[in-house]
Amino acid sequence: MKGSLTLRVALSFVLIVALSAAGLGLYLYRSFVGEIVRRDDIALLGKLRQVQQLLGSPGAQVLLQERPQYFRDTMSGQENSLVRITDAHGRLMLDINPLRERYPVPSPGAAPSAWSGRGGVPGQVVSGTARPGGGRQVQITVARLYLDRTAMFARYRSRIVLACALAAALAGLLATLMLIRGLRPLHAIARHAALVRPGRLDSQIDSAGAPSELRPLIGSLNAMLARLHDGYTRLSGFSADLAHEFRTPVNNLLVQTQVALGQGRSPEEYEELLVSNVEELERLSRMVDSMLFLARAQQEDVVPLRELLAVEEEFSRMHAFFEGMAEERGVQLHCAGAGTVLADAQLLRRALANLLSNALRHAHPGTVVELASADYAGGTELTVTNTGDPVEAQHLPHLFERFYRADAARSAGAGSTGLGLAIVHAIMQLHGGRAEVRPAAATITFALRFPLG
Repeated sequence: MKGSLTLRVALSFVLIVALSAAGLGLYLYRSFVGEIVRRDDIALLGKLRQVQQLLGSPGAQVLLQERPQYFRDTMSGQENSLVRITDAHGRLMLDINPLRERYPVPSPGAAPSAWSGRGGVPGQVVSGTARPGGGRQVQITVARLYLDRTAMFARYRSRIVLACALAAALAGLLATLMLIRGLRPLHAIARHAALVRPGRLDSQIDSAGAPSELRPLIGSLNAMLARLHDGYTRLSGFSADLAHEFRTPVNNLLVQTQVALGQGRSPEEYEELLVSNVEELERLSRMVDSMLFLARAQQEDVVPLRELLAVEEEFSRMHAFFEGMAEERGVQLHCAGAGTVLADAQLLRRALANLLSNALRHAHPGTVVELASADYAGGTELTVTNTGDPVEAQHLPHLFERFYRADAARSAGAGSTGLGLAIVHAIMQLHGGRAEVRPAAATITFALRFPLG
């Protein structure tokens, strides 16, 4: 039962139908019994009035005393009726009781009262008075046994129980058929899910014939498949890019070392080889560190330690760090920032360092790299602007992707790993902000938009 939704729902439906049918049957049974009892009470009172009218006819007193058999023949044999007539002193004048039943004598004029005959057969008894022939008052007691009524009630109860059982069984059958038919879309979803594999993540579940209740589920599953497909595509591309990026420094290390070992070298040549190998190893180390950072940044439990940071102090720190690099490339570094920004200090500095390093590397000699800040409605914006070769429009949406190369010449150099802008994008996602690129005629601006909190 725990493993079958159809069985559980069918049994629940059967229980509901059985309880509903039982409640309806009980109500109908009680209504039927009440109506029969009411009619029997009316019939019993009618019998009493019949006896009273008979005794009220002329000559009834003489007939009752001299010919009691006349009354016995007249009133006996009618629907198990028992009649007793007594005078004012309690002497028995007439007793029609072939079964010798003992029943109570209620007060005259009272409502019919219940009593039980032999074997527990239910009965009713009522009393009244009359003056036979206008003479002395007598008391009339009329009783009745309802053996046939009891049997009829038993048959009616049996039929109600049988009807409830049949209704529950039919409801269970119909519920099972209905659920089997109704769960077909879920079975179709399950069959589709069984076919999902890395190479078929782009296939979508058709919701055309699905019930409206299942369309949100199908939409969520299709969205999940789309996200998985996108993630798998990105992962595949990233794996290929990573292998390509690692292959270049590894091949350089391998070729240089093989050439050096091919014949004897002077100590100076070996030293040059070691320096070159160290440069390649440092590049590999930076690449591994960047990959580890990106992997950690994608985890949902990573929360940056945000604090209010003075923009002017952070810009001054960046200026002092990159001033030497700017002078080497013949570029001026200008900072114009004020106010505060709500961010993780280490992550903010890493993002700014990546942007400044990228800007200085691609800026034309004799130009200015500007580091600025501004407030906007939702927070603080930090920008890095440099003048360099323009980036074509088709490359702009992909600049923050890992290992993306808009121009191989722009990314050449031992200092580039192809992950700097991807790290900036990940840092801004951790802060709930976003990184933007804004090209102009001769400049390109990278903006970091930090929300207020």
